[in-house]
Parts: sequence; structure tokens; C-alpha cells
Amino acid sequence: MPSEFNADSSSRPRSFDYGSEKLRGVNLGGWLLLEPWITPSIFENAGAAAVDEWTFSEILGKQEAKSRLSAHWSSFITATDFQQIKAAGLNHVRIPIGHWAIVPDDSEPYVQGQLEYLDKAVSWARDAGLKVMVDLHGGK
Repeated sequence: MPSEFNADSSSRPRSFDYGSEKLRGVNLGGWLLLEPWITPSIFENAGAAAVDEWTFSEILGKQEAKSRLSAHWSSFITATDFQQIKAAGLNHVRIPIGHWAIVPDDSEPYVQGQLEYLDKAVSWARDAGLKVMVDLHGGK
């Protein structure tokens, strides 16, 4: 796996008591997994047939899709957003991601690059004092 993401949390103390504390969170959908109802502007110049990340990448081709998605991933959510989420009184973020970000399949049109931003998100969340719930939203 090219990412430095370390899912092993056994060495880190659990600082949130899920049995007694209220979970207050926000979904960061539309960032690492495209959904046209969340980020319709990304789909506007891809044609009417682009209705999800598969068709978006298929229509544009991997090179153009990667260029557009990289620009989106680097700007849609930033470290500042995590600080604002914490300041709003929340304690969790949910980050949807597709299977293709973790286990790419060259026969599929998807592009990769999301794991770099998932790694950043985990660091930004840790710095802000937030917990992360990774949602394998697009499973295979």
C-alpha cells in the first residue's frame, strides 16, 4: 500500500468514551468519493452521462479525471475545516472512500490519489482533537 495510513490503533489510547459521551459528527461526503448531489459542479463539464465517479472517470479518461480530482481533493476539505469542525463543538468526522482508492483494479476507470488525503485528514483530525470514522462507502 503506497500510503502511510496506519489502521492499527492498538498502540494509541482511546480518548473517547463511546459508552457515555455523545458522538457529534459531520460527514465529509463528496470529497474522497464523488457524489453528484454533493458536488454537482465537478460533473458539469463531464457531460450528462457522468452520474458517478465511475462514469466521470470513464468519460474523461484517467489522465483528465485524475487532474480534476486531484484539484478537488486538495481544496474541498483542508486542515482549517477540521479546526472549524472542532470549534463548532463536534468530536467526529465521517470520511467516505471507495474501494478503488485502497485496492485499485486496472480494468476499472477509477483513479487513485485519495489515500494521500485520507492520511492528511487523519493527521488534521488528530491535531484538532477529532475522531475519524472511515466509511468504505463504495465497496466491491
